[in-house]
Amino acid sequence: MKSIGILGVGQAGGNIAEIASTMGFQTALINTNQRDGAVNTRVEKKYFVPGYNGAGQDRSVGLRAVHEHYREMIDFVRKSFKNIKLLLVAFSTDGGTGSGMSPLLMDILLDQLPQINIGAIAIVPERNVLAGNRINAAECIEQISKIEGISSIFLVDNDQMRKTNPQSSKQQIYLSSNQQVIEAIHHVVSVTKKSSFYGNFDETDLMNILNTRGVTIISSATVTDAKTSADIASAIQRSWASSIFCPVDTVGVIRASLIYEGPENVSKLINVPAVFEGIGEPVELFEGTYITETDPTITTILAGLSFPRSRLQSLEESLEKNKERLQFLVKKEHMEKYDSQVTWASNLKAKAPERKSTGVSSKLSKYQK
Repeated sequence: MKSIGILGVGQAGGNIAEIASTMGFQTALINTNQRDGAVNTRVEKKYFVPGYNGAGQDRSVGLRAVHEHYREMIDFVRKSFKNIKLLLVAFSTDGGTGSGMSPLLMDILLDQLPQINIGAIAIVPERNVLAGNRINAAECIEQISKIEGISSIFLVDNDQMRKTNPQSSKQQIYLSSNQQVIEAIHHVVSVTKKSSFYGNFDETDLMNILNTRGVTIISSATVTDAKTSADIASAIQRSWASSIFCPVDTVGVIRASLIYEGPENVSKLINVPAVFEGIGEPVELFEGTYITETDPTITTILAGLSFPRSRLQSLEESLEKNKERLQFLVKKEHMEKYDSQVTWASNLKAKAPERKSTGVSSKLSKYQK
Protein backbone atom coordinates (compact mmCIF):
# COMPACT_ATOMS: atom_id res chain seq x y z
CA MET A 1 0.00 0.00 0.00
CA LYS A 2 2.82 2.40 -0.84
CA SER A 3 0.97 4.60 -3.32
CA ILE A 4 -1.43 6.23 -0.82
CA GLY A 5 -0.69 7.61 2.64
CA ILE A 6 -3.20 8.59 5.34
CA LEU A 7 -2.48 11.60 7.58
CA GLY A 8 -4.94 11.86 10.46
CA VAL A 9 -5.52 15.34 11.90
CA GLY A 10 -7.38 15.64 15.20
CA GLN A 11 -9.10 12.83 17.05
CA ALA A 12 -11.35 11.64 14.21
CA GLY A 13 -8.45 11.75 11.76
CA GLY A 14 -6.26 9.81 14.15
CA ASN A 15 -8.92 7.11 14.45
CA ILE A 16 -9.11 6.83 10.65
CA ALA A 17 -5.31 6.55 10.47
CA GLU A 18 -5.48 3.82 13.12
CA ILE A 19 -7.75 1.70 10.93
CA ALA A 20 -5.66 2.45 7.84
CA SER A 21 -2.56 1.19 9.66
CA THR A 22 -4.16 -2.23 10.09
CA MET A 23 -4.65 -2.44 6.31
CA GLY A 24 -1.08 -1.68 5.35
CA PHE A 25 -1.26 2.03 4.54
CA GLN A 26 1.54 4.36 5.54
CA THR A 27 0.04 6.53 8.29
CA ALA A 28 0.83 9.40 10.64
CA LEU A 29 -1.17 11.78 12.82
CA ILE A 30 -1.08 15.37 14.02
CA ASN A 31 -3.01 16.54 17.06
CA THR A 32 -3.17 19.37 19.58
CA ASN A 33 -4.07 16.92 22.35
CA GLN A 34 -1.58 14.21 23.24
CA ARG A 35 -4.15 12.19 25.18
CA ASP A 36 -6.34 11.85 22.08
CA GLY A 37 -3.49 10.64 19.90
CA ALA A 38 -2.11 8.30 22.54
CA VAL A 39 -4.97 5.84 22.00
CA ASN A 40 -3.96 5.35 18.34
CA THR A 41 -1.33 2.76 19.19
CA ARG A 42 -1.00 1.38 15.65
CA VAL A 43 0.02 4.78 14.27
CA GLU A 44 3.73 4.98 14.97
CA LYS A 45 4.47 8.47 13.65
CA LYS A 46 2.85 11.25 15.68
CA TYR A 47 3.27 14.99 16.02
CA PHE A 48 1.68 16.74 18.99
CA VAL A 49 1.65 20.52 18.66
CA PRO A 50 3.66 21.94 21.57
CA GLY A 51 1.91 24.35 23.91
CA TYR A 52 -1.58 23.05 23.17
CA ASN A 53 -3.98 20.83 25.09
CA GLY A 54 -6.80 20.36 22.60
CA ALA A 55 -8.88 22.89 20.68
CA GLY A 56 -12.20 22.65 22.52
CA GLN A 57 -14.32 22.71 19.33
CA ASP A 58 -12.73 26.06 18.42
CA ARG A 59 -11.48 26.11 14.81
CA SER A 60 -9.41 29.23 15.46
CA VAL A 61 -7.23 27.23 17.86
CA GLY A 62 -6.43 24.64 15.20
CA LEU A 63 -5.77 27.38 12.67
CA ARG A 64 -3.43 29.18 15.06
CA ALA A 65 -1.51 25.94 15.67
CA VAL A 66 -0.73 25.69 11.93
CA HIS A 67 0.32 29.35 11.75
CA GLU A 68 2.74 28.82 14.62
CA HIS A 69 4.14 25.39 13.70
CA TYR A 70 3.64 24.81 9.97
CA ARG A 71 7.39 24.36 9.39
CA GLU A 72 7.58 21.53 11.89
CA MET A 73 4.41 19.99 10.44
CA ILE A 74 5.77 20.03 6.89
CA ASP A 75 9.02 18.46 8.05
CA PHE A 76 7.06 15.80 9.99
CA VAL A 77 4.95 14.89 6.96
CA ARG A 78 7.97 14.79 4.67
CA LYS A 79 9.76 12.35 6.99
CA SER A 80 6.68 10.23 7.73
CA PHE A 81 5.73 9.21 4.18
CA LYS A 82 8.06 7.58 1.68
CA ASN A 83 7.43 7.04 -2.04
CA ILE A 84 3.70 7.79 -1.95
CA LYS A 85 1.84 9.36 -4.85
CA LEU A 86 -1.23 10.59 -2.96
CA LEU A 87 -1.61 11.78 0.62
CA LEU A 88 -5.16 11.79 1.99
CA VAL A 89 -5.59 14.10 4.99
CA ALA A 90 -8.33 12.68 7.24
CA PHE A 91 -10.31 14.83 9.70
CA SER A 92 -13.73 15.75 11.03
CA THR A 93 -15.21 18.97 9.67
CA ASP A 94 -17.17 19.86 12.81
CA GLY A 95 -14.51 19.82 15.52
CA GLY A 96 -11.70 22.18 16.45
CA THR A 97 -8.31 20.64 15.69
CA GLY A 98 -9.02 18.72 12.47
CA SER A 99 -11.53 21.22 11.10
CA GLY A 100 -9.38 24.22 11.93
CA MET A 101 -5.99 22.86 10.91
CA SER A 102 -6.67 20.76 7.82
CA PRO A 103 -7.68 23.28 5.10
CA LEU A 104 -4.64 25.50 5.67
CA LEU A 105 -2.33 22.52 6.23
CA MET A 106 -3.40 20.89 2.94
CA ASP A 107 -2.95 24.16 1.09
CA ILE A 108 0.59 24.52 2.48
CA LEU A 109 1.46 20.89 1.74
CA LEU A 110 0.40 21.38 -1.88
CA ASP A 111 2.93 24.19 -2.11
CA GLN A 112 5.74 22.58 -0.14
CA LEU A 113 5.46 18.95 -1.34
CA PRO A 114 4.91 19.32 -5.10
CA GLN A 115 5.86 15.70 -5.79
CA ILE A 116 2.87 14.40 -3.78
CA ASN A 117 -0.79 14.91 -4.64
CA ILE A 118 -2.94 15.98 -1.68
CA GLY A 119 -6.55 14.92 -1.12
CA ALA A 120 -8.95 14.71 1.82
CA ILE A 121 -11.14 12.35 3.80
CA ALA A 122 -13.53 14.81 5.46
CA ILE A 123 -16.17 13.61 7.91
CA VAL A 124 -19.54 15.37 7.56
CA PRO A 125 -21.55 15.29 10.82
CA GLU A 126 -25.08 14.03 11.31
CA ARG A 127 -27.93 16.45 10.73
CA ASN A 128 -28.84 16.57 14.42
CA VAL A 129 -25.57 18.06 15.68
CA LEU A 130 -25.70 21.36 17.53
CA ALA A 131 -25.21 24.84 16.10
CA GLY A 132 -21.50 25.13 16.90
CA ASN A 133 -20.70 21.91 15.05
CA ARG A 134 -22.78 22.97 12.06
CA ILE A 135 -20.97 26.29 11.88
CA ASN A 136 -17.59 24.55 12.02
CA ALA A 137 -18.57 22.09 9.28
CA ALA A 138 -19.91 24.79 6.97
CA GLU A 139 -16.79 26.95 7.37
CA CYS A 140 -14.42 24.01 6.94
CA ILE A 141 -16.07 22.58 3.81
CA GLU A 142 -16.22 26.02 2.21
CA GLN A 143 -12.47 26.43 2.77
CA ILE A 144 -11.70 22.96 1.37
CA SER A 145 -13.74 23.67 -1.74
CA LYS A 146 -11.58 26.71 -2.52
CA ILE A 147 -8.20 24.97 -2.37
CA GLU A 148 -6.64 25.06 -5.81
CA GLY A 149 -4.77 21.95 -6.90
CA ILE A 150 -6.37 19.63 -4.37
CA SER A 151 -7.10 16.05 -5.48
CA SER A 152 -10.07 13.87 -4.51
CA ILE A 153 -12.20 14.96 -1.57
CA PHE A 154 -14.04 12.08 0.07
CA LEU A 155 -16.99 13.47 2.05
CA VAL A 156 -17.81 10.71 4.53
CA ASP A 157 -21.39 11.21 5.66
CA ASN A 158 -22.25 10.04 9.18
CA ASP A 159 -25.89 10.67 8.31
CA GLN A 160 -25.74 7.78 5.83
CA MET A 161 -24.77 5.41 8.65
CA ARG A 162 -27.52 6.78 10.89
CA LYS A 163 -30.14 6.04 8.23
CA THR A 164 -29.23 2.36 8.10
CA ASN A 165 -28.44 2.04 11.83
CA PRO A 166 -30.86 4.39 13.64
CA GLN A 167 -30.33 2.78 17.05
CA SER A 168 -26.54 2.88 16.97
CA SER A 169 -24.52 4.95 19.43
CA LYS A 170 -22.31 7.80 18.24
CA GLN A 171 -19.25 5.66 18.81
CA GLN A 172 -20.66 2.85 16.66
CA ILE A 173 -21.51 5.32 13.88
CA TYR A 174 -18.03 6.83 13.94
CA LEU A 175 -16.28 3.46 13.98
CA SER A 176 -18.38 2.06 11.16
CA SER A 177 -17.95 5.17 8.99
CA ASN A 178 -14.19 5.19 9.51
CA GLN A 179 -13.95 1.47 8.79
CA GLN A 180 -16.00 1.62 5.62
CA VAL A 181 -14.16 4.52 3.99
CA ILE A 182 -10.77 2.89 4.50
CA GLU A 183 -12.10 -0.48 3.33
CA ALA A 184 -13.41 1.16 0.14
CA ILE A 185 -10.06 2.78 -0.62
CA HIS A 186 -8.23 -0.42 0.33
CA HIS A 187 -10.38 -2.45 -2.06
CA VAL A 188 -9.70 -0.31 -5.14
CA VAL A 189 -5.98 -0.26 -4.33
CA SER A 190 -6.03 -4.07 -4.01
CA VAL A 191 -7.68 -4.43 -7.41
CA THR A 192 -4.69 -2.68 -9.02
CA LYS A 193 -2.54 -5.65 -7.97
CA LYS A 194 -4.69 -8.14 -9.90
CA SER A 195 -4.21 -9.38 -13.47
CA SER A 196 -6.85 -10.14 -16.05
CA PHE A 197 -7.14 -11.21 -19.70
CA TYR A 198 -10.21 -8.98 -20.03
CA GLY A 199 -8.80 -5.60 -19.07
CA ASN A 200 -6.86 -4.41 -16.04
CA PHE A 201 -7.54 -1.53 -13.72
CA ASP A 202 -4.00 -0.54 -12.75
CA GLU A 203 -2.38 1.92 -10.36
CA THR A 204 -2.00 4.56 -13.05
CA ASP A 205 -5.74 4.37 -13.72
CA LEU A 206 -6.48 4.75 -10.01
CA MET A 207 -4.16 7.73 -9.61
CA ASN A 208 -5.63 9.42 -12.69
CA ILE A 209 -9.05 9.18 -11.06
CA LEU A 210 -8.06 10.10 -7.50
CA ASN A 211 -5.99 13.06 -8.64
CA THR A 212 -9.13 14.68 -10.03
CA ARG A 213 -10.17 17.87 -8.24
CA GLY A 214 -13.64 17.69 -6.70
CA VAL A 215 -15.74 15.29 -4.67
CA THR A 216 -15.13 11.54 -5.08
CA ILE A 217 -17.16 8.52 -4.03
CA ILE A 218 -16.48 4.77 -4.09
CA SER A 219 -19.31 2.25 -3.98
CA SER A 220 -19.86 -1.45 -4.62
CA ALA A 221 -22.99 -3.26 -5.78
CA THR A 222 -23.59 -6.99 -5.66
CA VAL A 223 -25.60 -7.93 -8.77
CA THR A 224 -26.25 -11.64 -8.21
CA ASP A 225 -29.93 -11.38 -9.11
CA ALA A 226 -29.51 -9.11 -12.13
CA LYS A 227 -31.20 -10.38 -15.30
CA THR A 228 -30.91 -7.35 -17.57
CA SER A 229 -28.70 -4.34 -18.23
CA ALA A 230 -31.34 -2.21 -16.53
CA ASP A 231 -31.02 -4.33 -13.38
CA ILE A 232 -27.27 -3.78 -13.37
CA ALA A 233 -27.57 -0.04 -13.90
CA SER A 234 -30.22 0.28 -11.19
CA ALA A 235 -28.12 -1.65 -8.66
CA ILE A 236 -25.08 0.53 -9.31
CA GLN A 237 -27.08 3.73 -8.99
CA ARG A 238 -28.60 2.52 -5.71
CA SER A 239 -25.09 1.84 -4.42
CA TRP A 240 -24.21 5.49 -5.02
CA ALA A 241 -27.20 6.61 -2.98
CA SER A 242 -26.53 4.21 -0.09
CA SER A 243 -22.74 4.46 0.12
CA ILE A 244 -20.93 5.88 3.13
CA PHE A 245 -20.33 9.10 1.20
CA CYS A 246 -22.63 12.10 0.75
CA PRO A 247 -25.25 11.16 -1.88
CA VAL A 248 -24.70 12.34 -5.45
CA ASP A 249 -27.20 15.11 -6.26
CA THR A 250 -25.59 16.79 -9.28
CA VAL A 251 -25.08 15.96 -12.94
CA GLY A 252 -21.52 15.72 -14.18
CA VAL A 253 -18.63 13.39 -13.38
CA ILE A 254 -15.16 14.00 -14.81
CA ARG A 255 -13.44 10.64 -14.36
CA ALA A 256 -14.84 7.30 -13.30
CA SER A 257 -14.00 3.62 -12.98
CA LEU A 258 -16.11 0.53 -13.40
CA ILE A 259 -14.57 -2.64 -11.96
CA TYR A 260 -16.32 -5.97 -12.41
CA GLU A 261 -15.52 -9.09 -10.37
CA GLY A 262 -17.58 -12.24 -10.95
CA PRO A 263 -18.77 -14.78 -13.54
CA GLU A 264 -18.37 -13.94 -17.20
CA ASN A 265 -22.06 -14.30 -18.08
CA VAL A 266 -23.10 -11.39 -15.82
CA SER A 267 -20.36 -9.12 -17.14
CA LYS A 268 -22.07 -9.17 -20.53
CA LEU A 269 -25.06 -7.33 -19.03
CA ILE A 270 -23.07 -4.19 -18.21
CA ASN A 271 -24.20 -1.26 -20.34
CA VAL A 272 -22.09 1.82 -19.66
CA PRO A 273 -24.48 4.49 -21.04
CA ALA A 274 -27.29 3.01 -18.92
CA VAL A 275 -25.12 3.11 -15.79
CA PHE A 276 -24.34 6.83 -16.19
CA GLU A 277 -27.70 7.88 -17.56
CA GLY A 278 -28.69 9.86 -14.48
CA ILE A 279 -25.46 11.82 -13.97
CA GLY A 280 -23.98 11.93 -17.46
CA GLU A 281 -21.17 9.91 -18.97
CA PRO A 282 -17.70 10.77 -17.63
CA VAL A 283 -15.00 12.39 -19.72
CA GLU A 284 -12.79 9.38 -19.00
CA LEU A 285 -13.77 5.89 -17.90
CA PHE A 286 -11.28 3.31 -16.59
CA GLU A 287 -12.48 -0.28 -16.57
CA GLY A 288 -11.29 -3.57 -15.14
CA THR A 289 -12.87 -7.00 -15.59
CA TYR A 290 -11.90 -9.93 -13.37
CA ILE A 291 -13.62 -13.25 -14.01
CA THR A 292 -14.11 -15.21 -10.80
CA GLU A 293 -16.54 -17.70 -9.30
CA THR A 294 -17.56 -15.31 -6.52
CA ASP A 295 -20.83 -13.35 -6.36
CA PRO A 296 -20.76 -10.72 -9.12
CA THR A 297 -19.79 -7.30 -7.79
CA ILE A 298 -19.34 -3.98 -9.55
CA THR A 299 -17.23 -1.30 -7.87
CA THR A 300 -17.46 2.24 -9.20
CA ILE A 301 -15.44 5.36 -8.50
CA LEU A 302 -16.91 8.73 -9.43
CA ALA A 303 -14.47 11.65 -9.34
CA GLY A 304 -14.83 15.34 -10.09
CA LEU A 305 -18.35 15.57 -8.69
CA SER A 306 -19.69 18.88 -7.45
CA PHE A 307 -20.17 19.40 -3.74
CA PRO A 308 -23.52 17.88 -2.67
CA ARG A 309 -25.39 21.12 -2.10
CA SER A 310 -28.65 19.67 -0.81
CA ARG A 311 -26.81 17.63 1.84
CA LEU A 312 -24.60 20.49 2.93
CA GLN A 313 -27.45 22.98 2.94
CA SER A 314 -29.31 20.68 5.34
CA LEU A 315 -26.57 21.50 7.86
CA GLU A 316 -27.19 25.20 7.41
CA GLU A 317 -30.99 25.25 7.39
CA SER A 318 -31.43 25.19 11.14
CA LEU A 319 -28.79 27.91 11.50
CA GLU A 320 -30.74 30.16 9.15
CA LYS A 321 -34.02 29.40 10.93
CA ASN A 322 -32.51 30.24 14.29
CA LYS A 323 -30.31 33.11 13.12
CA GLU A 324 -31.77 35.80 15.39
CA ARG A 325 -31.82 33.55 18.46
CA LEU A 326 -28.20 32.45 17.93
CA GLN A 327 -27.03 36.02 17.39
CA PHE A 328 -28.84 37.07 20.56
CA LEU A 329 -27.19 34.28 22.56
CA VAL A 330 -23.71 35.24 21.38
CA LYS A 331 -24.35 38.89 22.24
CA LYS A 332 -25.90 37.90 25.55
CA GLU A 333 -22.76 36.02 26.57
CA HIS A 334 -20.78 39.25 26.66
CA MET A 335 -23.47 41.55 28.03
CA GLU A 336 -25.26 39.39 30.58
CA LYS A 337 -25.42 40.88 34.08
CA TYR A 338 -27.73 40.98 37.09
CA ASP A 339 -28.58 44.09 39.17
CA SER A 340 -29.54 43.28 42.75
CA GLN A 341 -32.63 45.02 44.17
CA VAL A 342 -31.51 44.71 47.81
CA THR A 343 -28.17 46.45 47.84
CA TRP A 344 -29.38 48.38 50.90
CA ALA A 345 -29.41 45.12 52.85
CA SER A 346 -25.63 44.92 52.88
CA ASN A 347 -25.70 47.24 55.94
CA LEU A 348 -27.68 44.63 57.86
CA LYS A 349 -24.83 42.18 58.02
CA ALA A 350 -23.69 41.29 61.54
CA LYS A 351 -20.64 43.25 62.68
CA ALA A 352 -18.28 42.54 65.54
CA PRO A 353 -18.56 45.07 68.41
CA GLU A 354 -16.10 47.91 68.06
CA ARG A 355 -13.43 47.80 70.76
CA LYS A 356 -11.76 51.05 71.80
CA SER A 357 -8.75 51.11 74.04
CA THR A 358 -9.13 53.82 76.75
CA GLY A 359 -6.46 52.62 79.13
CA VAL A 360 -6.62 50.86 82.51
CA SER A 361 -6.83 54.14 84.52
CA SER A 362 -10.07 55.19 82.87
CA LYS A 363 -11.50 51.74 83.46
CA LEU A 364 -10.65 51.96 87.15
CA SER A 365 -12.21 55.42 87.43
CA LYS A 366 -15.34 54.22 85.67
CA TYR A 367 -15.97 51.57 88.28
CA GLN A 368 -14.87 53.70 91.38
CA LYS A 369 -17.64 54.40 93.89
